[in-house]
Amino acid sequence: MDISVMEITTIELRKLTAAKGMILTNGEAYGKEIYLGKLDDPENWHEITDEEYEKSIEEESKNVII
Repeated sequence: MDISVMEITTIELRKLTAAKGMILTNGEAYGKEIYLGKLDDPENWHEITDEEYEKSIEEESKNVII
């Protein structure tokens, strides 16, 4: 008789939260809350203002080829 045993795993989540009026970015992705991947480093992220974010998105949309 094969009896399965439940496996319990503990994981560590690392979450960055932007200050009020700020957005987190690593130059490619943006967000108010960022959950870091296993190999990501908080040093890869920095805050920009909401206005800088809007300007960045506007510039990126000009480069989209349809």
